[in-house]
Amino acid sequence: MRRSAAWLYGVLAGAALLVGGFSWYEREHLPEPASPQPLWPRLAAYPLTDEEGRPFALESLRRNVVILAFIYTRCPSVCPRLSGVMQELLSGVEVGAPVAALSISLDPERDTGAVLTTYASAYAVAGRTWRYVRPQSQPYAFLMAREVFGVTATTLPGQAEILHNDAFFLIGCEGQVYGPYASTDLEKARKHLQKLISLCERSSSG
Repeated sequence: MRRSAAWLYGVLAGAALLVGGFSWYEREHLPEPASPQPLWPRLAAYPLTDEEGRPFALESLRRNVVILAFIYTRCPSVCPRLSGVMQELLSGVEVGAPVAALSISLDPERDTGAVLTTYASAYAVAGRTWRYVRPQSQPYAFLMAREVFGVTATTLPGQAEILHNDAFFLIGCEGQVYGPYASTDLEKARKHLQKLISLCERSSSG
């Protein structure tokens, strides 16, 4: 009996070490978060409106891994690349995985709900959550991009184009921010996304 109990204890201890070791491996091969502070409380300081003109509830994204980028619908270069990468990342995960995408407009006066809905239809991925939101004004959008994410966005006198970083981010399900990733970092971001999904699923089940 004692030998059986010792054997069972050894099996359980080994399984615990295996699970713990796997979790360590997943975390060990992720970069350090861009900030030790969770994102959502900081982002809550900037009111956002969804595609239907309603206040956007950040709570709807909690417990998900979120792919996030700043875009504007008239953007001729960087934004289509970023949205294309986000589309590829969403397409590569299983339906039902704890993943969502969030695009934040840098041009909220022009990017009305109807405009964002039309833009969204070009990149939509069936069965996946992808939300488009607007800050209350362009100065607020630029401030949020800079203060929360370190993204520079600006306009030049006499020009309508908004200059901004080629950057997107991955948000862990606990609110940790990873990145920035450039639109050319698809494969690296894909690997990090899968690791974050695995960690998220393990934390929710345990």
